[in-house]
Amino acid sequence: MGQKLRPSLADPYLKTMRAKEHLDNLQNELNAFYETKPYALVGEDDVERQRYRITAKINDTPSRIHLIAGELFYCLRSSLDQLVWALAHLTFPYPEHTQFPIFKGPDPDRFGRYTKGVPAGACAIIEELQPHYRRDSEADSAAIQSHPLWRLNLLCNIDKHRRIPIHGDVTWFMNVLPLSAGPFIEREDDEVVSIPMTFKSQMKLDPNVSCKVVFGDLSAGIECDIGGIERIYTFVADGVLPRFARFFQ
Repeated sequence: MGQKLRPSLADPYLKTMRAKEHLDNLQNELNAFYETKPYALVGEDDVERQRYRITAKINDTPSRIHLIAGELFYCLRSSLDQLVWALAHLTFPYPEHTQFPIFKGPDPDRFGRYTKGVPAGACAIIEELQPHYRRDSEADSAAIQSHPLWRLNLLCNIDKHRRIPIHGDVTWFMNVLPLSAGPFIEREDDEVVSIPMTFKSQMKLDPNVSCKVVFGDLSAGIECDIGGIERIYTFVADGVLPRFARFFQ
């Protein structure tokens, strides 16, 4: 005979604890990567345009950083799904087909299927947590796409079904251009700037450059740095799970 499980938040909290371990590890790995100064500045003449182009060459991000990020997203998303299962377990001996709904717009049928057996009061909280939910006005696309749960769900889906969600590096140039060239600087993309060739003699490729790894997928319209991931973690661990503790008392 199987052991009867008492519904609780133990498993969801274990998942967020593991996510925190991944978050700390991710920050440590990023710091170690940055300390290697993983970039070089390369200057070249663009004779046709009479510009001097400076390109930042960035080393590939270590694969372990990609994998840690994916596992972090998975743990956080799993904590939400296990939360809904535990809530439904208050009603059913062993719920099936439950998950934490994260919708771009109202979808009562799917919401009901995913939360079958969840107490009405808990369902109301889940509804309030939806990215599209607004008491005062209809949520616009930008508000939905900036919502922590929407971002977590998209990052997790990208990782599960497409690829590891990291798309490259963003670089800022610092103290590499003569002040007199300021008005004539052109940023051609995130990694290339150019100045008129007349300023080339004043140029010093000072290696004081900062870079940071960016997570997400530009084609899917999402990107965030480690700070953005930390905000998602805090929202789930401190802003979502504690709201349901009273249902297990």
